[in-house]
Amino acid sequence: SSKDASGGGGDGSEGNPDGGGPSKSTSKNKTAAPLTLEETPFGARAMTVLPKIENEVLIGARRGLNRWFLAMRSGGDGAKAGRAVLRRCANSMAVGPGHLGLGGDIPSSYMMRAKTADNWISRVNQNGRVARAVRVGYWFERDAKKEIERLQGLGGPGVERRAEAFAAAFGWYRCWSERDSLLVDPSDLDIQQSSYYQGLDRSGHGLGGSRHGQSRQQRGRTLGFRAKESAGTRSLSRGRAPELVVGQRASGSGGLNNSSHGPAGVSEHGPMMTGSGAASAHGASSVGGGGSQHGVKGKTVGGRSHSPWATLLTPAVLFEDAPTRKDDDAKLFGLPESVHPVRRAESAFALLGKSEEFCAYYEQNRFGDTKINTDGDNDDTRSSLSSLTGDDVSVGTDRVFFAKSLPHLCSSVVGFSAVEASLELGNFADDEDDNKNDDTPASKKPPTNETSAGRFRDSSEKYERALVSELGNLLRRRSLGASLAELARASYLLAAFRSALKIVHPSSTTRRSDKELLAMDVDIIMTALKVTQDEQLKATKAIVLGDRKEPLMVRLSDVNIGGDKKKGGKNKIPDEEVVGMPFGLNDLRQKPSSAEDKQFGGGGNTSQFDQYHTFSASVPMVIRSIHARAIACASMALNQQELGQVFATKKGSGAAGYVFDCVEECVNVAAVSIRETDSFAVDEMSVDQAVQVSANITALQHALPRLFGTLMRGMCHIGLIRVDQLEDTFQYADQTLKGADKTCDKEVRSMYGIVYEICRKKIDTLINFSLANFQWVAKSARDIPNAYAESLIEYMRATFRSLGPMDEGSRYGLHFSCCGHVAERLVKLLADSPHSERTSDDHDALAPISRIDAYGLKNLSIDVAEFERFAEGTGVPQLSECFNEIKCLTTAMVDPDLPKILLPENASFRRRKYPFLALDKVGNILEKYVGAGGLLGGKVLGRSDILVLDKKELSGLLKLCRQQQ
Repeated sequence: SSKDASGGGGDGSEGNPDGGGPSKSTSKNKTAAPLTLEETPFGARAMTVLPKIENEVLIGARRGLNRWFLAMRSGGDGAKAGRAVLRRCANSMAVGPGHLGLGGDIPSSYMMRAKTADNWISRVNQNGRVARAVRVGYWFERDAKKEIERLQGLGGPGVERRAEAFAAAFGWYRCWSERDSLLVDPSDLDIQQSSYYQGLDRSGHGLGGSRHGQSRQQRGRTLGFRAKESAGTRSLSRGRAPELVVGQRASGSGGLNNSSHGPAGVSEHGPMMTGSGAASAHGASSVGGGGSQHGVKGKTVGGRSHSPWATLLTPAVLFEDAPTRKDDDAKLFGLPESVHPVRRAESAFALLGKSEEFCAYYEQNRFGDTKINTDGDNDDTRSSLSSLTGDDVSVGTDRVFFAKSLPHLCSSVVGFSAVEASLELGNFADDEDDNKNDDTPASKKPPTNETSAGRFRDSSEKYERALVSELGNLLRRRSLGASLAELARASYLLAAFRSALKIVHPSSTTRRSDKELLAMDVDIIMTALKVTQDEQLKATKAIVLGDRKEPLMVRLSDVNIGGDKKKGGKNKIPDEEVVGMPFGLNDLRQKPSSAEDKQFGGGGNTSQFDQYHTFSASVPMVIRSIHARAIACASMALNQQELGQVFATKKGSGAAGYVFDCVEECVNVAAVSIRETDSFAVDEMSVDQAVQVSANITALQHALPRLFGTLMRGMCHIGLIRVDQLEDTFQYADQTLKGADKTCDKEVRSMYGIVYEICRKKIDTLINFSLANFQWVAKSARDIPNAYAESLIEYMRATFRSLGPMDEGSRYGLHFSCCGHVAERLVKLLADSPHSERTSDDHDALAPISRIDAYGLKNLSIDVAEFERFAEGTGVPQLSECFNEIKCLTTAMVDPDLPKILLPENASFRRRKYPFLALDKVGNILEKYVGAGGLLGGKVLGRSDILVLDKKELSGLLKLCRQQQ
């Protein structure tokens, strides 16, 4: 029983889990819980190391991203790629579709355009002056061939050929020598160093007026790396603005400090850059082709000299031979691979679950803006361009902006768009792929960068729009202080800039508003007209101040040109333009009459080597400057059209009408400047100079129709005029030509008055000096004229000899004015009453004669006869009639039949014999009459041709005169 009991107890204790004995379940509950990875020694070590590894990964990603930011901004990688794109776009635009652009293949492109323009012009109605003048001086089979041959020798297609073809289309090389300076950029006038041009008035755009090319002592701003702002460091650092010295390149391969002009400028144009940066530095040549070699070489870029027109119309950054071309192309082609730091950083942040932090960091440093001080006060403005480029866009003069800043800003914005397009590669979300993945749970989708890419795209487009908008606003503000050359280059640069944006980043929504953001403004053409007018005024003053006011001698090579019209008359082939003397200037030659030659000892056989033009050396230069400015204005208008600006159609063909407005304004200010520059002091001007000024304005007016015709042909050639608006454009050209003619006529009339005023004052001075103490009671008769008459005749002879440059009408008019004034003064001296009130005009004149006798009247009649002989010898028809009144008075007063003639019943006979005899004047002379002793019966010492009156007869005749008044 004990055994059973013990056995039963044992079994019971084993089966009872609540028993005191040990069991398997009890032993399991007492086993320790499993350790986590963090509780293991390896886990504890990992928890210490992993944060450091994660921090190192993030720091490495940030460091690579920061270096990329610096390379894009301060290093200029983005600007380098942008320059390459701008250069390629400008070249493609110049070549044109099918290589038929202005800078395309020769001869096909130029021949096609020239023939099309010639066909259009041949169908125009010939009623207008411009329509008739456009055919003069040009023949397609002759001139187009010469222009094509010249263009073929200038190198391959591209922007330089475009500029040269543009100038050739407007007849520049048919009218002027290649050595002639363009006289468009203000710096063209600054390089005239000869004594002939010591009086040039330098404009504010030259070295004396602008600070471009000189060291600036004011402090500028250089924007630092924006990523350091989060670390509490300064984003702006102060520094000196670089000196812009030609031939010395600042440090750094990008940014505003990078010069794209090469190092060859010092020996060519002096140690400092003058004018407007990329402006031409052509020398001013002498009239007719001689000139400085600056006009041939133009500007040196990359070791090669570009033509003057290519330098004037094309920004230096667009030339294919730029010194940085290879480096720029390498940056552009390597752009897709250069964005790997951004990809690496994005992946690293996404792997660590910090995509939002990456997005915030990237947007802060890539799409931010910077405070700049635009007005020099404490009001700061946010600038996206300054953040992108690292330079303060508010500093620098207008010259520096257009020469350096604007090309760099355009390149940087294009580079930004190219980088953004590279970052979008592989991140475009396809709608079909989105539809396929819609059913996949988000937890099972692989991690991608689509979220951040979409967010970056929105921020990028917003930032790009801000960049383009700020660039447009900045250009509009700076254009107010720009020169015409700078506006033309800026328009060309912006046209290439807009095309480049379309090519590098066409998917951006900002492309829809580029036209509105980049168009300078609706009044940009009016701004250009105002600038052109001011520059033409300064240029004309500078040219005229250096002129010697002497007629230009006909060149030996041009002596026989223009006189032979047989070729043009038979074959109807217009004569080609005379280089250096275009638009009919070569035909304006002095042609004195044979009577004048005999009077002045010439004999009428002037040698051909003594031929002179009617104008002086300044006229061709003024016309050349107007011609060149019209071409530059047409280039700007064409670029604005390509940029998308729409011009008003009320002026013919829109943009073409504004070009003619430009020419009209240039002619107006040139004519006014020619007159005002030399007529400010009439007392100091000689008759020769005044006559020459008048002849210069007349020569300018003579050249206008053919100048307008040449410009019209050029605008038809380049496509600035549509065929459906051709007639309207010709009509508007006639209107502007008429307005320019009116201005020239007004200035010619003004100069005619000045010439007459000078002659009148000199004649008055001679009369006052010679007759101040003259004894009119002579008491004896003379056989020769008095000395005062001879001096007056000699002065008028010399004056009339200097009127050769004037046209025939003005020359004859001055003959009559001078002789008439002499006769009028003599009549007043003789016939006015000594007691009459004197007018303001007679304040400085001599008082009328108070006493005169028969001998004095007889001697005066001899003087009048000498004046008549002189007038007849000048060859001017009816000039001697100016002295009819004084002749009638002196002849009648010594006529023995005077008592009978004065009787009332003989009035008709008196009027027939002495038609200009006035009884009131006869009465005044009788009041001054002094009798002489020894008189008897009207005879004087046996002479019966002189009437001598006694007191009784004198009182009787005086009474008859007073009764008949």
